[in-house]
Amino acid sequence: MSRPSVRRPGFTLIELLVVIAIIAVLIGLLLPAVQKVREAASRSKCTNNLKQIGIASHAYHDSMGFLVPTWLGGNKVSGTTIDPDGWATWAVLLLPYLEQGSIYNQWNLNNLTSKQTAAAYQQQLSVYLCPSRPAPVLSVSDFKSPGGGLSDYAACFGDDDSGSKANGAIIPVADMNNSMTASSVLKPGWRGQLTMLSISDGTSNTLMFGEKHIRPNSLRGKNEDRSVFGGNNNAVRRMAGLNANGESRPLMPPNAQSTNLANTAFGGPHLGVCMFVFCDGRVQGVRLTTELATLGRLIIRNDGLAVGNNY
Repeated sequence: MSRPSVRRPGFTLIELLVVIAIIAVLIGLLLPAVQKVREAASRSKCTNNLKQIGIASHAYHDSMGFLVPTWLGGNKVSGTTIDPDGWATWAVLLLPYLEQGSIYNQWNLNNLTSKQTAAAYQQQLSVYLCPSRPAPVLSVSDFKSPGGGLSDYAACFGDDDSGSKANGAIIPVADMNNSMTASSVLKPGWRGQLTMLSISDGTSNTLMFGEKHIRPNSLRGKNEDRSVFGGNNNAVRRMAGLNANGESRPLMPPNAQSTNLANTAFGGPHLGVCMFVFCDGRVQGVRLTTELATLGRLIIRNDGLAVGNNY
């Protein structure tokens, strides 16, 4: 005796296609939300990094009696250019105040970066890196091969490249190219030029460190994205505004590749803003559309001009 056939429930082809379409729509709605959450988390971490750099800079000032210099010494020895080699940068000098004393202790500040042990300059420190950027690599075509660790943050040098006479808050020691001996050893007795009292425009109105723009073709470890521990100027300091020479440095969007002076300007990977820590220690995003005049007033420490709130 045969059993009666039982009809098993199932999906028709049309029903299956409808379900797939609904799932695709839900994924399409979910992905942007996930990306926004990730970017928000990355921006929060970036903000915290700059906050830590600001706190470290204040601690350095309290300990040493002056603001951290952009770098020690110049880029010449006995008239011969040594760039991209150089002496310790702000990224080295702040290490003890960022709980990185073990790395700092491997440095001999009297010697060029190329003379240091590799463990001193090959560190990739998360506090110097924005998580919205690609993972770091050791720099290439630098003071040594393999090169050193990177940073997505740079010192606010002012509105032009005036060396030790720069008008920003974080500038080099004075008389840079006379501060070393012919044997490539830094002379003793160096001091930073500026204190908090030098920021006569007010610490709440003056930029200290910010996200440096890196041209897409320079990511990672090339050109202006070389090691923050080496002597390549564009890797450790940036400028902004419109200076007396007519050089224009707006805040750059992430995809700016061939814009004039893009390799010396600020600009982060975040949508619409570039993150900065001001000299009073607060961190704020400055809109990429901020006018050049306002950027100049923000980055110059002593021009006596009102900044306003339009940034």
